[in-house]
Amino acid sequence: MIGPVWLHLALIAFIAAAFGSGPALARPTLPFGVRIPAGRVGEPAIALARRRYNRGVTAGAVAACAVVLSGWTARIDLVIVGLGVLYAVLGSLAHRTVAAAKRDGDWYAGTRQAVATDTSLRSDPVRPQWILLTPSVLLATVTAVIGLANDTASFSTVFAQVLVVVLVSLLTFAISRARPEIDAARPSRSASRYREYLHGVLSLLLVSAGCVNATLLVVSLQLWEVIETTVPVTIVAYLPLLAASIAWLGFSLKSGDAGHRLSPADGEPETRYEQRDDDRHWYAAGMVYLNRDDPALLVHRRVGTYWTLNLGHPVSWLVLAAVAVVGVLAGFGFVALPSKGG
Repeated sequence: MIGPVWLHLALIAFIAAAFGSGPALARPTLPFGVRIPAGRVGEPAIALARRRYNRGVTAGAVAACAVVLSGWTARIDLVIVGLGVLYAVLGSLAHRTVAAAKRDGDWYAGTRQAVATDTSLRSDPVRPQWILLTPSVLLATVTAVIGLANDTASFSTVFAQVLVVVLVSLLTFAISRARPEIDAARPSRSASRYREYLHGVLSLLLVSAGCVNATLLVVSLQLWEVIETTVPVTIVAYLPLLAASIAWLGFSLKSGDAGHRLSPADGEPETRYEQRDDDRHWYAAGMVYLNRDDPALLVHRRVGTYWTLNLGHPVSWLVLAAVAVVGVLAGFGFVALPSKGG
């Protein structure tokens, strides 16, 4: 992965900013993936974990930039991987720090724990705006027509576009019916926030499918030599992906993790309950969920704007097996991937 030094520095800055903003966007009662009572969000141990994490993120970014500026750019991919591993370790250490303070201080002692749900999300669910999927379908159709007109064209990119449409449709349907994130301390307010948050996620997901297929259209034209492969054309090809990334970033900054930064319409007073402590079902610093007693297939991760599979659900293993099979087939060449010259 060889390219301009400024591009490598920009990539390092982006990764550092993404990891560094994580704690700020996380729900206050889930610092570094640890569930805590609302009254404990100002604990010194949490502030200490954040300071150590932020210093580590900054130090890692500075070290990576120093390596790039020293002239070692031939294996920038190793620098990026190393930086990602470092940040993952820092997050795990911060998670352990907060979890230890919670355990030693018995933060949930004397609290009344509960779980809240919003039945209106079943009777009146957030319905995906399927019309937003139209551009991705049209772009795939246009690409297929151009490919048919070009006798030497390979349809690997067209298959990729169709796969994008199918996968995004399935993911949108699954997320719209995933278990909602409702806080027992303020159930009405959190339900209102989650509904607004879910609407934004589903809309962005469908729009992003169109952005991906727009990029694949230009890539197809380059592979089929319908248009010349030049730097300006390549830049134009990836502009839709850049636009989608900026949109997701802006939405994440506005909404926060699971929409906790959104402003609900009501001023609901806080209840006497705390959200149930379910740390025992979460692993890898809040990244992996396993609960055989939970019927939910998809649950919102404790870190980031996305969902994860409940590994305690049998269907989740079927999904993982299907992904593994596709990966193996692609590795052995049975599934064609887009490449220069088809």
